[in-house]
Amino acid sequence: MRNFLLILFTMFSSAVCAADYQCVKTDNGAKLVKDGTVIWEQVVKTPEGKPYIHPVTLPNGHVISDLRPKDHPWHTGLWFSWKFINGVNYWEPSNGKTEVVSWNADIDGLSAAVTMKLRYFDDREADVTLLTEERVVVFSAPDEKGNYTISFKHHFTAGDADLTFDCTPLSIPWGGYAGLSLRMNRSVRDFRLTCENGGETKKTIRAKPASWCDFRDEKSGQGVR
Repeated sequence: MRNFLLILFTMFSSAVCAADYQCVKTDNGAKLVKDGTVIWEQVVKTPEGKPYIHPVTLPNGHVISDLRPKDHPWHTGLWFSWKFINGVNYWEPSNGKTEVVSWNADIDGLSAAVTMKLRYFDDREADVTLLTEERVVVFSAPDEKGNYTISFKHHFTAGDADLTFDCTPLSIPWGGYAGLSLRMNRSVRDFRLTCENGGETKKTIRAKPASWCDFRDEKSGQGVR
């Protein structure tokens, strides 16, 4: 099985922002720093085995991501995770494991591309790789307003066994989740959510597919799409 997945996040601002930026490779990924404050950081090797991005910061310095909150400590900022593969849970701590095999970060001015190779396995048969992945996460350089994008490309290849991917059923109010997720902190509770399909509530947004959602602070005009 081969599959490609491309997802794009955009942080946007309505205010011009002049700042001193630095984009650097770290011992465990890459990060963008503005006047000493981390705007985003890609962390590759993690206790959960799943790479994540935290913080995720708006151009005005507002951090919107949350890392390992008490209610769901397996939520790690902006991250990717399957839910079930062949009935085994890869989302919460369980037998399903994600492992980074190798990685590299290429820095070009204020932009970065982080390339990773991962494998997925059941820890009861840790020597059997069920699925491999090649992932590229590209961070654009911030523009004159501080806006930037994060794009994800995933290439999956199954091993010798057939694989079935599943998630909690959509019929359950909290169901349907898997893949790329952004856990936000409580500071965004007053942000407004809109969607390509016209929905503005969880129920109406989930009613039909859409290619984008927009989540912004109407006071500052800043947010994420």
